[in-house]
Amino acid sequence: MNKNWTVGSLIPGKEARFISEKPPVRSAEVKRQKTEMPQQAIVELRQGNTSCSVPVSSGTTLLDAALKQECGIQYKCRKGTCGQCAVEIVSGTSYLLGKNEAEQKKLGSSTLRLACQSVINV
Repeated sequence: MNKNWTVGSLIPGKEARFISEKPPVRSAEVKRQKTEMPQQAIVELRQGNTSCSVPVSSGTTLLDAALKQECGIQYKCRKGTCGQCAVEIVSGTSYLLGKNEAEQKKLGSSTLRLACQSVINV
């Protein structure tokens, strides 16, 4: 059945004006559309009292992504030797490549990661 929805078509005594052949969207449909939209992948990290949510961007280091988000992470050398940028990954570990040689040498088997050496991989 093809019905035309019009402004005022449901108000008695009002002249109907053509708007669209589609019925209005119901709130349940809007909720379903919102939940179907893909969400941005995030890596959550913590350094001391500082916590950050960093959007995933392949090939970027956690440090660069965090600085882009204006997250106050402490860092110094950017080579993986000083260890100042060591962070705890709260969530999103699966978006990171494994520890490289510099991280292995500095952190060993610790669960911490060096933000300057941790590369995001999507």
